Amino acid sequence: MAAILVARIPAAFQSLPMLRLILPPNLPAAAARDAIAVRVELDRGAIPDPAEIPALALLQRWCATPVPPAMLQLTRRQVRELVGVLVGQPVFRHHARPDTPVPWSGPQIPGLSEFLVDFTVNPSTPPPATPAPRPTSPRRIVSEPMQVDGTEHYLSITLPSREHPNYAAALDLVKGAGFMLEPFNRRWWLRDRHKTLNFLAAHRDRLVREFGAEFTENFLARTAHIQPAAIEARAEEADGGYAVTLAVRAGAAAEPEIQTALATNRGYLESGGRIHLLDAAALQRLAAAQQALAQESTSGAVARRRVRVPAARAAELQDLRSEEHTSELQSH
Repeated sequence: MAAILVARIPAAFQSLPMLRLILPPNLPAAAARDAIAVRVELDRGAIPDPAEIPALALLQRWCATPVPPAMLQLTRRQVRELVGVLVGQPVFRHHARPDTPVPWSGPQIPGLSEFLVDFTVNPSTPPPATPAPRPTSPRRIVSEPMQVDGTEHYLSITLPSREHPNYAAALDLVKGAGFMLEPFNRRWWLRDRHKTLNFLAAHRDRLVREFGAEFTENFLARTAHIQPAAIEARAEEADGGYAVTLAVRAGAAAEPEIQTALATNRGYLESGGRIHLLDAAALQRLAAAQQALAQESTSGAVARRRVRVPAARAAELQDLRSEEHTSELQSH
């Protein structure tokens, strides 16, 4: 759930970039295939840093949409371009540490830039020598990642190869969600719109984070209108303290619609021709934040909660913001 921080929040809380690019867990293998799945977290309530604008322009040009989808499959060249226009910016994150920007070393990012070299650009330049393997290190097995295809109406998943360390967990996931195996193509199918959207809301982020899933161009194109809902965190100075609002925002959906979806555990809302995904794990974090601010126990997240917080509790606002600003309702 991409958190939206409104500009009126105190200056001490304004340190996050508008754009965050989450790198996949299978980066070396994905780069070798020239198909790098990158999760895009876009804080549309923030004012973009001028240094981020060239990257935002690239994403708009590649996607041909004003707002890029939550998942993009990029080539090595495209990721190199993003690195080139974002030098020094805290935009790139590792999938296992999305709250921490990956460090730069001059114009390059160690652990990323070395995988983006395209030796076909200059065939006369030999690739760098491959370091000899350490005698004590076992040979690394390269496994095929999970492949995801579909639309809002169905999903078709090819499980990662059996060498993948999370193969058993992936198998349990699709079986538990009601997917059916078609033996002739070894793909797992879910043919129900409601179940498909609920599955994406609950597990899309996990597909990338845990299984290194790659999404087909068909899926990305036909689900571009599916976006994560957002947590809106608004803090305004008032009477020596703060008036704090934590709420769920799903496009133009009215607050009663959002509350109904939350109360019925529905994982999505439809508004303005778009589908907004509501992730249960992110909602649990929102509920905890709302309860901590109100200092009372409730049964779950509500669509909107406004609380007066004295200045003495300002440190709690900072802690809550640190926990919530990268949360995605999906999913993405």
